[in-house]
Amino acid sequence: MTFADILARIKKQPVGFACGLICVLCAGWLYYRGDEFDQRQAALKAISEKAAVIKSNVGFAKNLPEQVAELQVSSKEMEGRLVRAGQLAVNLQYFYKLEAENEVKLLDVRQNPLPRNAKGLYVGIPYNVNVQGTYKQVMAFLQRLEAGKHFCRINVATFTKAGGGSESSQTGSSLMTLALTLELLGQP
Repeated sequence: MTFADILARIKKQPVGFACGLICVLCAGWLYYRGDEFDQRQAALKAISEKAAVIKSNVGFAKNLPEQVAELQVSSKEMEGRLVRAGQLAVNLQYFYKLEAENEVKLLDVRQNPLPRNAKGLYVGIPYNVNVQGTYKQVMAFLQRLEAGKHFCRINVATFTKAGGGSESSQTGSSLMTLALTLELLGQP
């Protein structure tokens, strides 16, 4: 086959030759750009995942102003329940108020020093508290302490029967002593 024979066939079937040439060019283009297909598919997957995250964020942000306002109210409420370590008189007044409400006798209340490694926005402020009263009174004091104004964590609670006082024989009910080691959540 000579060049003249090839040229004669092209002139006889120009549409077929054009289609064949286009197929050869497309095959070459696909071969050349075939490695980019995997890269572009990975890029498409990453962009699709990012779009899904943005879409879910937009869906969750529908009530965002109300949720932010609710969180701010909750935060202010929580701030009101915190104890300040430096306000010793105010902190002790809380225990005296509980004593008066529950008719127990507050034998001892001490705010202990903060632990040295207490870092952070909130810390547990340690206290030792000893109260005396009837079992009902002591349990009422304990319940009021747990569900009271301040966040409280009781570490150690020890019940003992109070030593033979004349008051217990007159009332017919024995006195109990409750020794507590507790922490009130507060700020240093």
